[in-house]
Amino acid sequence: MGRKTTVEKEKKKQTDVKYDKCHRTRCSPSELAKTYIGFSNQKKALVHEMGFGALAENVSNYNFSNLIMMELVDSFHIPDSTVRTNIGRFKVDATKVGHALGLNATRGLYRQKMLKKEVPREQYEAADKFRKKSLADLRDMVMQIQLDIEEDITNFNRAFILYMQKAVLCPNNSKPLSPKTLPTILDVTNPRAMNWGRHVYSFLLNGITKMKKKNLKSVDSCVFALLIIYFQETYFGVDSKEADAQPPWLEYWKDSALK
Repeated sequence: MGRKTTVEKEKKKQTDVKYDKCHRTRCSPSELAKTYIGFSNQKKALVHEMGFGALAENVSNYNFSNLIMMELVDSFHIPDSTVRTNIGRFKVDATKVGHALGLNATRGLYRQKMLKKEVPREQYEAADKFRKKSLADLRDMVMQIQLDIEEDITNFNRAFILYMQKAVLCPNNSKPLSPKTLPTILDVTNPRAMNWGRHVYSFLLNGITKMKKKNLKSVDSCVFALLIIYFQETYFGVDSKEADAQPPWLEYWKDSALK
């Protein structure tokens, strides 16, 4: 038999790789799902206490086709924050992101910028060490941290909040997360009080805007939230009062329904 040509090899490669863990979208809900399953009951209780229980318990373990994800991104109309498809259009906002992922979207706001002089030096340095970790580093930390003393709990909370953002909520292409994520781990005594819907929506809008403006091949944001909102509103309708349509929406849109 003759040697395969470059074109034939490339075609075979494209056929074999059906899913690539959302590399073009940087968003990997299955990463969070697999990690959370391995948590002890004590760590799971902390996740719920922080306000991320609905997301961690119900996030999909299914690897999505980039074609689906990028179709939604390409259909996103930035000026009025709507997704326009051939079966209709729907608006995306901070409240809907919160409803989709089971996150608070009614109280508090994250500051988009932070001045070092406004934060105690020790607190800033402790938080900054976590932000510089890679996704793999953060995964190892949340799995290995022992919750023996109060400091351990603080470290777990910080590591998990950043891990969750790196994997799903605010993923990006660089090793450290955006500096805008640092305020989220300065005070981790009551993370559920923060407006996570606004935080994630801001990253979603900025990520899509950056991709379109610079003609990038990947997008840094939570396209998973966009997917949940899309299915929710096209299936149940924008103003549906059905029981299955109540937030958090990802409780309904699990692996079997998404497939």
